[in-house]
Amino acid sequence: MLTSKQSLVLQVIKHLSQQMGYLPTLEEIGQDIGIGRSTVHKHIQTLINNGYLQEADGKSAYQLSEAIEDENTLPYMGRIAAGCPIEAIPDQQNINMAQLFCGPDRYVLKIAGDSMIEAGIWDEDYVVIQKQSHAREGNIIVALVDRYEATLKYYHPKETGVVELRPANCQLESMFYPAEQVEIQGIMVGVFRDYQ
Repeated sequence: MLTSKQSLVLQVIKHLSQQMGYLPTLEEIGQDIGIGRSTVHKHIQTLINNGYLQEADGKSAYQLSEAIEDENTLPYMGRIAAGCPIEAIPDQQNINMAQLFCGPDRYVLKIAGDSMIEAGIWDEDYVVIQKQSHAREGNIIVALVDRYEATLKYYHPKETGVVELRPANCQLESMFYPAEQVEIQGIMVGVFRDYQ
């Protein structure tokens, strides 16, 4: 069983390596947590002893164990038809779900309603949002209207200074607001649902 500090060190290693594309140094880990290099080293030794990390040759004092690297992946088995059947050809790879959906300034929202069903976003689905204050025309955005109500819609700014928030449901109509009344909170980067 890991202590809370050891768990934090492991979490920081995973997060920083995902963010930077390489394993963080002892100094980088310590700076992120606010502890010294020698204390980080002790925690890393404990994580190695418990199988969460592995010893490494060369400059790096550690590396991620295969079990840790694989815990955020699912096997990718190829394509499947949703229309006419296609030939089933095994294509075993792994898809890193954390890399696909997680990252700095990302968060998840649960959908309530049916205004985006024609974009494949259903009531009770989860959407992954990249937090940012700008968007391109046609992006699906989280729009905060009048600093009070938030909605997920297609973003269509007009030259007249009006923003169209367009639903993906032919039974619903677009909403139009002066641009200063619409604050972009982020753009949608993914969607998933749980069938259980």
